[in-house]
Amino acid sequence: MAIKYETLLPDVISMVPACPEVIAERAIRSAAIELCEKTDVYQQQLDPITVVAGIYEYDLEPPTGTVVHRIVWMTHEGKTLEPVSSGLLEQRKENWRNDTGTPEYFIKQGLSIVNLVPVPSATISQGVEIRVALKPTQTSTACDDEIMTDYRDAIINGAIFRLCRMPAKDWTDLGAAQIYSELFNNGMVYAERRARQADNPVVAKVRYGGLHSGRKTRKYAGRKSFI
Repeated sequence: MAIKYETLLPDVISMVPACPEVIAERAIRSAAIELCEKTDVYQQQLDPITVVAGIYEYDLEPPTGTVVHRIVWMTHEGKTLEPVSSGLLEQRKENWRNDTGTPEYFIKQGLSIVNLVPVPSATISQGVEIRVALKPTQTSTACDDEIMTDYRDAIINGAIFRLCRMPAKDWTDLGAAQIYSELFNNGMVYAERRARQADNPVVAKVRYGGLHSGRKTRKYAGRKSFI
């Protein structure tokens, strides 16, 4: 489900009444994009990827109107893959595009492609699971309903900040821009804290004599952790 940016127009236009709606909606979209980029609050687990022997490049398929901003984690048959840059990988495995085996690393290429390293030597149905941080595209007209609902005030404040700082407009107000900038930043701090807490697993407590035998399991952000 998604909520259109235009639904926030009344709250934004009331503070910058001379601003055309098309410009105000653009500011709303930009605020939503920045919120997602800087906080990783828009996270989702994508459909599992079927690994094909001999193929190392795979397309990511985020929801319509979004792109993958960052890969939060990726697993191959339940084992976590290590993110690396192509430069670092060249130092570790010079022939990584030809070496085959069980994938240990991944490289994010652009917005929608990921490479597995080494090249998979076996075909495994739905062998890779992946959780990503998303952001709306520059041409999107809506954003995820939870983001638009939970962070409504932050997005509105971010949009007003952008509009008030625009130079030489009927609605320009640099004093208000500073106030709404602070409100927007406060909203992003809150969003980042929530995103971080939602994705961090609970760490097992170690006691003398080993791990406590009465531990339980809890699912956290699509993963199972011990507490």
